[in-house]
Amino acid sequence: MRVIVAEDISLYRDLLVRALLDYDDMELVGQAGTTEEIVELVGHAPPDIVILDIAMPRRTGQPPDGDAGLDAARELRLHHPDLPVLALSQYPNVSWAQEIASLGGPVGYQLKERVKDMDSLVHAIRDVAAGNTNIDQTLVQALLARKRHNDPVERLTPTERRVLELMAEGRTNAAIAGELAYAEKTVEGITTSIYRKLQLSDLQRDKDGNPTINGRVMAVLKFLRSGRTGDGR
Repeated sequence: MRVIVAEDISLYRDLLVRALLDYDDMELVGQAGTTEEIVELVGHAPPDIVILDIAMPRRTGQPPDGDAGLDAARELRLHHPDLPVLALSQYPNVSWAQEIASLGGPVGYQLKERVKDMDSLVHAIRDVAAGNTNIDQTLVQALLARKRHNDPVERLTPTERRVLELMAEGRTNAAIAGELAYAEKTVEGITTSIYRKLQLSDLQRDKDGNPTINGRVMAVLKFLRSGRTGDGR
């Protein structure tokens, strides 16, 4: 897997790069310290995935800008619609997670502290590169706790909400079944109910009639995009 890492703090970038190189399927093909650099790098040779810091300088010599990484992600998605982008942030910012999710396509948002558990972070990288949406569990739980107006997510049962939460974290049906001690067929039935309640009737399906990865992504995005608080914030 060809990876480009965009991070302005050299110590953190070096730590991340060294850790990634311990995995045989990870090939570092570029590093960037500004959003200008990452856009140029990807334009020259698109990788399999970009790992992008949210708060980066826009250009060399400038201070980090909290919106710069989001703007870069939007530009990358505009010119490379299928490029997987995994955003990293020091902060569990729900709005930023929603902004990343709104890009569509394969995206992820993980907290930088996940580097302490590289196996978990690499799982997220592989998951996003495979076409999934993968959101840090801290953010997923915060979104679930929000009050919502006229939201189809409110129609879900507690079990369905838990399954949707695990889907947002990038879990497969088999992994969800293991987590909840259910049969995989039971999880398939729950996900079908989720799709129906979220009014996702026109999902792409495989030869067995099950929604494809795109269907799962659509459900997760609908959940993330609906996370508006009841008091208007």
